[in-house]
Order: sequence, then C-alpha cells, then structure tokens
Amino acid sequence: MDTLTTSYAEPAPRATARRLLRPRLVRFLIAYLEMTVSMVVGMQLLGVVWDAVRPGLTSRPDAMALTMAVDMTLGMSAWMWVRGHPTRHIAQMSAVMVVPFPVLLVPYWLGAISGEALLTWGHVAMFALMAAFMARVPHAGQARHAPLGDQGAHLAGPPSTAPQGATPASRTGRTAAGLLVLGATLAVLGGLLHPHSEPPNSHLAVFAEYARSTDWVWVHDLQFLSGASVVAGFLVLGRALRRAGVAPALVRLGDTTAAATVALIAMNMAVDGVALKRAVDAWASAGAGERAERFAVAEGVRWVEWGVNSFFTIALGLTVLICAVALLQVARRTRLRLAAVSGALAGGMLVVNGLAVGAHGFEPSALPFVATALYVVMALCVPALDRPALASTPEARAYARTVASR
Repeated sequence: MDTLTTSYAEPAPRATARRLLRPRLVRFLIAYLEMTVSMVVGMQLLGVVWDAVRPGLTSRPDAMALTMAVDMTLGMSAWMWVRGHPTRHIAQMSAVMVVPFPVLLVPYWLGAISGEALLTWGHVAMFALMAAFMARVPHAGQARHAPLGDQGAHLAGPPSTAPQGATPASRTGRTAAGLLVLGATLAVLGGLLHPHSEPPNSHLAVFAEYARSTDWVWVHDLQFLSGASVVAGFLVLGRALRRAGVAPALVRLGDTTAAATVALIAMNMAVDGVALKRAVDAWASAGAGERAERFAVAEGVRWVEWGVNSFFTIALGLTVLICAVALLQVARRTRLRLAAVSGALAGGMLVVNGLAVGAHGFEPSALPFVATALYVVMALCVPALDRPALASTPEARAYARTVASR
C-alpha cells in the first residue's frame, strides 16, 4: 500500500511548540518566570559575594533590602541582556524593580513600619510592578522584537548557509570546552581526595591530618594536572576567539595571564604538595624538644602557600575575566551572551576569593564552588564559537586567509 502525504500529517514537534507559545498570555507567563528565576539566581550568587566581602552586612533590614534589590535587579538585567532585550527596556525594568525599596525606606527610617514590613511590601511591590510593566510593554527578546516563541530562530542565525566570506566551522571551541570542563572535573576530584576533615586554618589539627595522609603527593599532582588542563583550554579558546574576530591584542593578553596562571599553579603545588608535606612530617616525627621549632617551620610554609594560592587564584580570575570580555565582542547569540555573563561573574568571584585567601587564609567559603559552577556554564557555551556565521568580520576573514595560505 502506498503512503500518501496529506495536509493532515502530524506537524513537526518544533512547529507544535511554536504554535503553543504563540498566545500572548503564554509568552507573558514564560517571560515572567524567566525574570523571576534570574532574580533569584542573581540574589543567591551575589549574596555569596557580599558574605565574603562584608560578613554581616545584611543583618540590618535596610541594608538587606537594598542589597537584595540590587542583586535581583542585576540578575534580571543580565538575563535580559543574554536574551537580547533592548537596552531601553532593561533600564526601564531595572528602575521599576528598584523603586519600591527606596520609597519604603523613608517610613522605615521614621519608625512608621517595621523591618519585616519593609522587606515584605518591598518584594510584593517589586513583583507587582514588574508584572504591570511586562503587561504594558511587549517583552520580546532581540532588537527585532520577535515573539518569545520565535527567539530561537533569530538567535540561531541563518538555517543553512553562512554569510558570504565567513570562515568555515571548526572544532576549536569544542576542544576548548572539553579541556575547560576536564580541568574543572579534575579540580573537584582533587578537592574530594584532598584531606579536608579539619578546619584548614586550625594549623595544629590540620597539620596532624596532613601528616597522616599517604596519597598527598599524587593528589597534588592531580590538582596540577587540572590547572594545566584549564590553562590549555584557555589557550585553545584564544584561537577560537581570534577566529571569531576578537582583537588579537586582547587574545594575547589572555594568553599571557593564562601562562602566568599555570606558573603560579606549579609553584602552589610545589609549596603545598612537597614542601608543606615534608614540614608537617618532620613536625609529627620530631621529639618533644624540637616540636615547637618544627611547627613554626611548617606554619611558615603554610603562610607561603597562602600567598602563592592567593596570586594564583587572582591570576586565574583575571584570565576568566579577559575571556569574558573577549566573548562580549562576539556575543551575538544567546549561548555566547550567557558565556560572557557567567564568565564575568566567575572571574570576579575568583579575584575576590584570591584576595580573601591572602588576607585570611583558607577560611570556609562558598565562593570557589559557585565560581566553579559559573565557569562550567561558560565552558559549556563556548562551542557556539564554532558556528561559521560568527566568523564574518573583516578580521576573521583576514585570519582565515592567513590560515589557509599556510
């Protein structure tokens, strides 16, 4: 029996989804959910930074209200930029969100309302005004003001062919992403295998724990391998960014900070993985008359580790920040915009964490874990650089001709 193709055939899943997302109410609800989630994420991420920079800042209701309003607004603004909303709409939405808290601070300072009322009514007014603004102003991403359900078509670029003169697609971005994610995975694995039962700044207890470790050296070799993989990923990413049209000087700057980072990682692993282990072993096996002197030596090595680790973390954060700035130059798709935003946040958190280590040592902090998660998000978005439509700038075409002539 022959199968006839009729107009009543089952529509493609993508077309069905686009039709379901067409009603304005559905688009409004999806956009409102996007904004709400981005606000919560922004509040949580930046809250970690506040706790690291200024502990106890949010203990006062007025300070908590202002910091939460700023954090949520920044998170929402970043997501709107990732989705391609016009700058005017981002500024208007930000103003709508922030306004309730300064207004309510006046009666709070006059004693007319309590701190609980300030926070409660401020959030209620924020979400209500946000809904009213979104209902009044079409909340469509991209400068073309496409419906929300069709944004993916605009963000994906031409469906089949690249612009004339564009460079061919490559796998450089995928290679960079693989190395970056591999480095993060090895770093997490190394952190789990590293002795971590005792508080790291309680030197008497933690040195005894380190002295009992039998796999100390190879765990630190694994940590060095993770850092080398991350740096290799950034070097390969530099090639992908250069191919996409990023300024060569910015790429060279990123390569330089990456090279400095791997040198500092090697120094950190030499101090921590070799010198500190020898010092704590000597302290643990010393007699009663030498223990105080041996402990002082081990503590001095530990302080050197603080300094090297601080500079290594700052250098890594600067490398991530430079890559985020480079991604901004070619961020014409949602994935690359998300990579730029997450990279900027990760790099900033790493710099803050490095400064904190130099000042206070290895105090427990959520900053490294949050920065690692954001860094992985950036890495997973990097393969979008391989699309040929990105490499359509004059710089990219010149670079492609240079590569082809070799």
